[in-house]
Amino acid sequence: MVSPTGGEKDISPPSLLHINREVKKKQPHQKIISFEFDEFIVLNYWEENFYISPPIKKIIQKKIKVTTLILTIEDTLTQNTTYQLALNNCIKDLNEGNVLDTLHYIFSTSDEVDTLALSGRLQDAYTLDAIKNAWIMLFDETKNDTVIFKETPNYIAKTDKDGYFNFPNLNNNNYTIVALTDFDFIYNEEEKMAFNNNTINAKKDSFISLLAFDPIVETDSIASDTAIINADSTTADSLIAEEIVYGNLAIITSENNPCIFQLLQNNKVINDWIFIEPPFLLTDIVPGKYQLKFIEDADQSGEWTTGNWENKTPPERVLNYPTEITIRSNWDLELEWIIE
Repeated sequence: MVSPTGGEKDISPPSLLHINREVKKKQPHQKIISFEFDEFIVLNYWEENFYISPPIKKIIQKKIKVTTLILTIEDTLTQNTTYQLALNNCIKDLNEGNVLDTLHYIFSTSDEVDTLALSGRLQDAYTLDAIKNAWIMLFDETKNDTVIFKETPNYIAKTDKDGYFNFPNLNNNNYTIVALTDFDFIYNEEEKMAFNNNTINAKKDSFISLLAFDPIVETDSIASDTAIINADSTTADSLIAEEIVYGNLAIITSENNPCIFQLLQNNKVINDWIFIEPPFLLTDIVPGKYQLKFIEDADQSGEWTTGNWENKTPPERVLNYPTEITIRSNWDLELEWIIE
């Protein structure tokens, strides 16, 4: 005889059963929106995940009642506007903690609902890593650049764990798009920003790629030969007792502008080569496995140059070769790379 197992473990997040929206007659500005689920629920990092777009001044009140999330909006909403309540990753079940990763609710203050959508992705301009939990903001194109980051955006979105964002409730107006990686809509030192020089309109634009950079740091220095040897102690130690026989790498590409090529191991720059024009021949490489990075050297500074908000200068273009490469002793490797 054995004890009951209790059945299979619950691995499913709460399922939404229905949404109810009501307005109190005695308080016409107060709107109550209820989300009923199929099991007991609790909040999950609410302050980090929840937002409403367009943003409003007053904080939305929240309450859990058994299986129902009740949101109370006491702010006066703008007429003829479509709002999105973003609830991704805000709710989980009580017993197992399974998180509902996708949930949003759209409503309008008029009979018309704006349904134009704009999505995109935010990445670090140098490493190209995805940036999560960053604010993506849309400002009316008439806003002066000096007041952006000082005024509330027209629309907001937040990036997910893979850096993707989405605006599902836009109208047909033109906007300026910018991003900040900190907790609010105001630029703070040591946070990164991103922008696009072109105005955005969801009727013609569907996907926007943004590259975030630190505007305070003028350049990101590339490791010198001395630093390279110290950084790769594993390779150096393994070659102490024997003579190094180097390899070479020729990169075949249609790119013909000034550029920099870097070889990296474990995200550390092992060596770099600066070119004014082709051919792109990387010589005297210690045998091993590497990641390969291309940097556009538009200002011919010999370094990667970050962006500038005041001058509307984007950071210099960076691309990572999609796979690891292997350099062998006394071997010349030719690599074809389509750099777009």
